[in-house]
Amino acid sequence: MRFCINLAILVFALSLQTSVLAQTNDSPVTLTGSGLTQASSMEKSMTVLAKNLLERDGMDGKKWDANQLFRLQLLTAKPEAARQAIQEWRAQAKQRGQNNTDTLFVVYELYAKTLELQTQRKLGFEEAYKLAFQDVFSHLNGDAAQDASFALGTSVERLEGEFQRRLKEHAGKTELPLKDAINLSRQYLAWLAYSKVIPLSLPLLKEDDQRRYVTEELLIPTADGAQIATLLVRPKEQNADAKKYTTLMSFTIYADDNWSRADAKKMAAHGYAGIVSFTRGKGRSPDKIVPYEHDGEDARTVIAWIEKQGWSDGRVGMYGGSYSAFTQWSTAKKIPNALKAMAVSASTTPGIDVPAEGNVFMNFLYPWIPYVTNNKTLDNDAYGDEQRWKNLDKNWYTKGTAYREIDKIDGIANPIHRRWLEHPAYDSYWQAMIPYQQEFSKINIPILSTTGYFDGAQVGALYYFQQHTRYLPTADHTLLIGPYNHFAMQGGVPATESGYTIEDVAKLDLAALRLQWFDYQFKGGPKPAILKDKVNYQVMGANIWKHAPSLSAMHSSHIDYYLGTPTQQGTAHKLLQKPEAKQRPLTLTVDMAKRDDVNQQESLPRVSKTLNTRNALVFVSDTLPQATEISGLFAGHLEFIVNKKDVDLNATLFEQMPNGDYFELASYLGRASYAKDRAQRQLLQPGKRQLVDFVAQRITSRQMQAGSKIVIVIGIPKQADLQINYGTGKDVSDETIADAGEPIALQLLSGTYIRVPLGQASK
Repeated sequence: MRFCINLAILVFALSLQTSVLAQTNDSPVTLTGSGLTQASSMEKSMTVLAKNLLERDGMDGKKWDANQLFRLQLLTAKPEAARQAIQEWRAQAKQRGQNNTDTLFVVYELYAKTLELQTQRKLGFEEAYKLAFQDVFSHLNGDAAQDASFALGTSVERLEGEFQRRLKEHAGKTELPLKDAINLSRQYLAWLAYSKVIPLSLPLLKEDDQRRYVTEELLIPTADGAQIATLLVRPKEQNADAKKYTTLMSFTIYADDNWSRADAKKMAAHGYAGIVSFTRGKGRSPDKIVPYEHDGEDARTVIAWIEKQGWSDGRVGMYGGSYSAFTQWSTAKKIPNALKAMAVSASTTPGIDVPAEGNVFMNFLYPWIPYVTNNKTLDNDAYGDEQRWKNLDKNWYTKGTAYREIDKIDGIANPIHRRWLEHPAYDSYWQAMIPYQQEFSKINIPILSTTGYFDGAQVGALYYFQQHTRYLPTADHTLLIGPYNHFAMQGGVPATESGYTIEDVAKLDLAALRLQWFDYQFKGGPKPAILKDKVNYQVMGANIWKHAPSLSAMHSSHIDYYLGTPTQQGTAHKLLQKPEAKQRPLTLTVDMAKRDDVNQQESLPRVSKTLNTRNALVFVSDTLPQATEISGLFAGHLEFIVNKKDVDLNATLFEQMPNGDYFELASYLGRASYAKDRAQRQLLQPGKRQLVDFVAQRITSRQMQAGSKIVIVIGIPKQADLQINYGTGKDVSDETIADAGEPIALQLLSGTYIRVPLGQASK
């Protein structure tokens, strides 16, 4: 159904857009400040549009829901009614089980309250807003106030840009579909309300923080003379000296005042003392910045300091994702008495998944080093210079220079990267950074680990979980994994990820879950319902969660797929459930000296219409006659002959859906010479039969549709963003294109199979 606007209104409301945009084509027109005439006209036109929409309320038996109603009421000068509609929507959201309902649409509530006070008390907007802010925030507890302050940090420039783009889409039109009319009014209101409210909020938020919290910036000395920059935020109490707080602490290299203050304040808002400490050398610390090497000892120093404070109850919980998850494990290597719980997410694991995975070094960590070490905060300009890093990858790849010399091509010395390359095995350098073997058995505190199928750091998260439960079978370690990316804990779960639509059941508030878990550990609160067992995983495609006591218990059986002969089309091979009789070896030949593929796209979306089959063989199963669940870690038994002393291998598991699209489910990357022991290199014997058994580093849970096929791609990585193994047996970082010699010839023998774990199909 189309919503048609009266012709006179069209001329007024929409032709105005055309005239504004016509001017915008020549010179941008700002609808605030000096553009008062245009702003006044726009406001009038949007009011007429909103009135026209509001008149449709109740027509044909259809009423606007409260979410839409309050917006139209605000645009038509009905602020009191708008606030009532906001309250109605909050009540409905609470009934649906939604969290944080007290601050839903808080910006619009503040705007409506301000308009009311302007009329009632004959005040200017700024004066009325101050009163509205004080009234609204005085009724919010710490958690709600923190959520509200987050909403008041929205970018007005972004909202204005979205509205102007919407205007441009409708330039010259004489009528609008109903949906477009609604969206236009919503985006205009967002820009209007936020542009008036947000510039006035910063000083008021600071005043509110001062009323609620005690904030201290500290430098905590270490035993070897370094200083650790630390931010403390704790609740302000009337009888503060008598109040003891459990501390929730993050230790990170990402020194950003806004991030750290928001994190610490969120913990304080929830009734804890919030601590954020930085890697030595970061923030106000005068020391040299060295990633990974000192964080565990320095974090233990901060925890020892916390124990001695009069406001501390002697209990510390650590939290954080990525690097901040690594620092928790590094701290737990020699676990302090006061450390009572850890909530880790997207955990990076030096020596295991960064800067190398499967002992293969990856270029994406190279620009991270200047990002975190160039200054006391973060060098966003260097890190964001994508063209520099793309050119570096291409130039290194094209020239065939030794990987150790990549910083010479960049033109800026990178001694940290060079130090990493001195340790291609998982040796004592890496082992010193995190718990190693029996050290895991001493970690007897509860741990919550969250990661995602789309999180590159799930390699590390799974490593910690597997090692901890191996060396301490009774470990109180809970894993939650769903269709999440690396930033889902900090930034929320998006609607889609890499071409995949996230199902409703997976749209958890992971940050809220973490706090609920801490409340369970420290305050006697209820255990989060989603954490029903050691392993809690969302089955993609089934819109359900499942729970298991271990990773291996995620599947009830498996299928071993053997590698068959090419299909009739000749582009793929068959996957068979038993080896073919007298099958000849399947040969993959890769010329490591070729560089005509430098511009090939390496990464594709997880859901894609094509496969990256370069330097690889593709194997496809028969069509699945019924829905089939794959849950767990796929594995492989590779029997092969190769003409080199070493080779890097990758294997990737896909679902080919009935529509032909490919869904990448999980993968493995590893250097064959380290397959038996990541700490000790064992070179291959060229021309001799070799065995490599592997377990994928990435896990999946997916209910495949009936009519799908299982696809496995086995290849030899040779690309611009990975270290290149030429197979000479020398340190791979010293090999150059001159070492390529004859192409690598990998012969996969008939005993090779890939083991696919099967769960129970959901009904």
